[in-house]
Amino acid sequence: MAKLVLVAGSVFGDLTRDAMRLVGALLGAVMAVVILAVVAIALIIAAPFVGLGGGGSEPPVLPAEHLAVMVDVSNETGVPWALLAAIASVESGFGQNMATSWAGAIGYGQFMPPSWAAFGEGGDPYDYRDVVPAMARYLLAAHVLSDIPKAVYAYNHDWDYVALVLSRATYYAASAGDTAAALGATVPVDTTRALP
Repeated sequence: MAKLVLVAGSVFGDLTRDAMRLVGALLGAVMAVVILAVVAIALIIAAPFVGLGGGGSEPPVLPAEHLAVMVDVSNETGVPWALLAAIASVESGFGQNMATSWAGAIGYGQFMPPSWAAFGEGGDPYDYRDVVPAMARYLLAAHVLSDIPKAVYAYNHDWDYVALVLSRATYYAASAGDTAAALGATVPVDTTRALP
């Protein structure tokens, strides 16, 4: 009888130990999946601020044909071309990343659909030739000519976004200013108007 108890104890002990190992392995696998999901969600949320269009160390190159449209729109509206370039840079990397955002924003300027309906004037939200004027109309409605930072904040309600856009505007004014002038830019680039 004692041998039977020892054998039973040994068998049940082995089963318990094996079950605990299995549970541990399953919990580890579940935790790995959860961690991967959290990282994936964080990357999706951060996408507007990093990578192709976002806050990496080197802003994307401003394509000459985009700059030409930005200068024309700037001359027509008074919205600084470098500000338009900065927003396009951050929002889509000048069209390199036009995927619909986690919040539902679309296209080159990452407009929310109701905003595009109001400011897009029936244009294509994926075509910079339609989006740059719509961005200017949106910023004008947000009083960009009197308060640039608050107008940028209206575009995206995040002061870190505003800081990133204003730094990009300064960058593009310095790096593409001569080209913009050669294209006929007449609006001065002053992103410091009415800083908060």
